[in-house]
Amino acid sequence: MTREVVRADYGTPFKEVARLLSDDWISGLPVVDEDRKVIGVISESDLMVRQHHR
Repeated sequence: MTREVVRADYGTPFKEVARLLSDDWISGLPVVDEDRKVIGVISESDLMVRQHHR
């Protein structure tokens, strides 16, 4: 386990999420609100689906 969790804030831009996933060699990350509470998870698959439907 790690103490520094890679996460995205609600509203983090698409390209920034993709960069976080790529830079840290991870396939998903939690999305947190302004209180740093987890409100969801976003994955590489989510990004691919969004890109496919554009």
